[in-house]
Amino acid sequence: MAKATAISNEEIIAALLQHGTVKEAAAAAGTTPRTVYDRMQDREFQGLYWGAKNDVLRSALTKMNSRLSEAVDAIAGIMNDTGANPAVRLQAAQVLLKNAAEFAARLQEGERVCRDWLRPPYSDLFD
Repeated sequence: MAKATAISNEEIIAALLQHGTVKEAAAAAGTTPRTVYDRMQDREFQGLYWGAKNDVLRSALTKMNSRLSEAVDAIAGIMNDTGANPAVRLQAAQVLLKNAAEFAARLQEGERVCRDWLRPPYSDLFD
């Protein structure tokens, strides 16, 4: 059932970030899906929503990055453990190689985007 008082943008945004669908978010916020859809059409709301969503993603990425070295060390430890099953050691090596290649490709793409964005005279910073 919908709330009798107006629901804030922040309440709707929190519900959208926590739940997978507009219907679930509306129910959690105590409003209707129509209200959520209407707010999503508002430019100010869109800015607040995407800002909040980016903050959540940035926070998650920061947490993942802080554990990345540990993960690489754990995989390398398995790979270098001469007492471990050779198939497990091989799989650990393959995981490292595959992820290193994907990381390098994404890094190159990021550098290309930065180079295109900077344009001369600053684009030579990446050469």
